[in-house]
Amino acid sequence: MRRYLFNICTADVVSRDEVGRIFSSDGPAVAYGQRIVDELTKDADYRDAVIDVVTASGRLVARLISREAPLLPRVKQDPRQVSLH
Repeated sequence: MRRYLFNICTADVVSRDEVGRIFSSDGPAVAYGQRIVDELTKDADYRDAVIDVVTASGRLVARLISREAPLLPRVKQDPRQVSLH
């Protein structure tokens, strides 16, 4: 069993998780982190939130955004501006 921390990042502010939770492996910890970020981003103040799932030893396991986050629109590139060299 490992301790995982769930740090919340919004704009330029990082709220570090000092307690964390115990999980058997990375997978369940990442699933829990995804649930946190999905719920958190329902609040307008945290719409841009990102959750970093980190082991107690400091290894970054995952950086998660909400599944409801809008995807960035694809920008059409002017073919005349593309350099092939």
